[in-house]
Amino acid sequence: MYSLTENSFLNIFKGSLKITPRTISIKTLLSERNLRRINYKPYYQRNYVWDNVKQTFFIESVLLGTEIPPLILFKSGSSIEVIDGRQRFETLKRFIENDFSLIDRGLLSLPALAKQNFNKLKDEIKEIFWNSNIRVYEFEVIVGIDSNLEDKIKKEIFRRYNTGITPLTSIEVDSAKYDSDNLSNLFEKVLIDDDSFYAKFKKAFFYNDVDSIELKERMIDFLRKSFVLSRFPISRYAQGNRRNETLSILYQAFINTIEDLKLELDLFKNEIENVFAINEYFFQKGLAQNNRLINESILWAIRILDQEGIPVLSMDLNEKLYQHINSNLHIYSEDNSFYYRNIIERFENVASFFESVLSFKFELFIKRNDFTEDLIKLTQTDKDAENVLSNLESLRINKPSPVSKPIEEILSDVITYKYLIRPSYQRQERVSILKASAIIESILLGINLPPIFIYKRKDGIKEVIDGQQRLLSIIAFLGKQYINETNNLTYSSNNNFKLKGLKILDKNGKNYSSFSPLEQDKILDFVIDEIVIEENLNNNFSATDLFIRLNQKPYPINNNSFEMWNSTVDNDVINNIKKITDKSIDWFYNKERVSGKTDRMENEELVTILSYLVFHLEKHNSYDKVLGLFLRSDRITCRIKNKSAITDFLSKLDENISEKEIFLNSITKTEELICFFGELFEGHLKKDAVNEFFNVKNSKTFRRSYQDFYITWLVIYSKYKVWNKETIRRTIVDMLIELKNGNNVEVDEEYFNSFKKRLDSLL
Repeated sequence: MYSLTENSFLNIFKGSLKITPRTISIKTLLSERNLRRINYKPYYQRNYVWDNVKQTFFIESVLLGTEIPPLILFKSGSSIEVIDGRQRFETLKRFIENDFSLIDRGLLSLPALAKQNFNKLKDEIKEIFWNSNIRVYEFEVIVGIDSNLEDKIKKEIFRRYNTGITPLTSIEVDSAKYDSDNLSNLFEKVLIDDDSFYAKFKKAFFYNDVDSIELKERMIDFLRKSFVLSRFPISRYAQGNRRNETLSILYQAFINTIEDLKLELDLFKNEIENVFAINEYFFQKGLAQNNRLINESILWAIRILDQEGIPVLSMDLNEKLYQHINSNLHIYSEDNSFYYRNIIERFENVASFFESVLSFKFELFIKRNDFTEDLIKLTQTDKDAENVLSNLESLRINKPSPVSKPIEEILSDVITYKYLIRPSYQRQERVSILKASAIIESILLGINLPPIFIYKRKDGIKEVIDGQQRLLSIIAFLGKQYINETNNLTYSSNNNFKLKGLKILDKNGKNYSSFSPLEQDKILDFVIDEIVIEENLNNNFSATDLFIRLNQKPYPINNNSFEMWNSTVDNDVINNIKKITDKSIDWFYNKERVSGKTDRMENEELVTILSYLVFHLEKHNSYDKVLGLFLRSDRITCRIKNKSAITDFLSKLDENISEKEIFLNSITKTEELICFFGELFEGHLKKDAVNEFFNVKNSKTFRRSYQDFYITWLVIYSKYKVWNKETIRRTIVDMLIELKNGNNVEVDEEYFNSFKKRLDSLL
């Protein structure tokens, strides 16, 4: 960690940090004066990474008056920096400057606004946009401090607001989205009540997965997809573009046409059980292992045949299908199974079998030219377009002012039956002790936590829409109970946990009972803002919609990534890495930079990791503490052993000057090695030449990977001053062929040990 133990730093956090919460209109936020003085992309911020879907989804949220996470600002004199919220702030700015148009994929409630930029909006909608309110927390140090200390404070606030709570996964989003969906609930009931069906379903489609609540949600998601996949032309499904949105539209449209859900479920279940029988037949015939891709494709075909009135399969047909699949097994490989061509190929392969034996044509289920027009009809009617303003008026949320409550009062609420901390659409408790500890440390330092959003139903029950993980962290630390979704008092899974990984306070290993009465009171007296949205005042309000909008954080910052290192690590180190990355970016990259496309700083991360590897090679003449080799069924993989160790190392550099200088030299050495690597191509230094060099298996769908660079670096580092360039080039290629099993030989322990021995001998 950086120098967070100095008294002046601690004193500022404890007593000299002023925090001002405000609610301001977008018109005020984006006024000419504010745009001049607000720096929304200070050096410690990551790049702008939102794509059109994320931008549109956010603008729709603003127009609906939906709550969004507050902007976190830092005021220093007359200047203001955006500490957290650059993506939100810049999206608002880009929108009023007409830098993008809204697209249908991001419009869940207002599809009629698709293809419109700010200038094309009706004046009434522009006015709604300008008058929409944004919550802001403004931090300001009220004592004079030097720039280095101020920099540390800003970075620490940034880190806390970007590493707090894990954002929703796509499965959790769908779980919330379909919380009230009757067919999804029937799917869940079958999986819970029918042990035999569950076991066979898992064997056919989730063979290697471990039983868990998340697996059950993934199973339900798979059932929804399979239920409507026959209505989604495979050529469009394979593109990936808008896949989930289209599946959702098709699912909802189909559900609306079904009169008897139970009957439809029984028919679908029977189709799945046909797949179980086929899967078991294949298994007994000695097919290497259960293959979900085979079973998924067969289920798709059976469902189509059933809908078209074609008789179900016989055992004789099972044998013919087995022979067909077994002779085309390579088509169903998990490797690159998500690529467009591979998806098309496996569905076409199953379709070709049934066409040959049943004389039924699958052509329309593979490709339909009129699908786009039909989809448009399902998503938006002329009436929707005409009534966009009235829709806006009915959907907009009446934004309440926050109510400040001490933790002690909140805790007294959560043990009552009027307070539901985990409504059905909420995810399961999965906050880590590290993140829970950071929340407790923020409380002890007096740093505001994000507000908690509560939906007060007409029956008086208060549902926690957003803030569950924060509340459970506090409840767990204090060893308290809360009322769960079954109306029973229960403890958190982290009950009475001990603090871990604190960055500032020296309280690691301590629990609540070991605190002094003064420290315990500080926690109980800490004030959290509650924002209560009342059903009585918002008849069309959807709690699940707000839950998704608040929690579906687009492109969250990973703790152990350059996006986070950029914001927390010594500035000299970061700037040197950025300069080296930019110098050779045309050919030396892990992910190509394309104008207008998201740049998650993967290339800066690559240079950082390679420099860290060089640092260890220089210091220990070994890669073992950094890189791990792992035996797989058909190859060897090479990856970072412990990425959090890199984070810990980098974060301590500004308090260890000698170590920092050594690492800066490692960065310089990395630049030297990059230049030498470029010389291997003898004047033909282009991205295609590097791709061809790394593509030792001659794959048509080749993509560079970090391990290509890791192996290359170990060879170059050890031999660039000893061997000639051709020998080094040939050795790198040979090592990559052996790593990836380019010769398609049996990969076993002997193969693995031989490779490692050869790699070690280079050093």
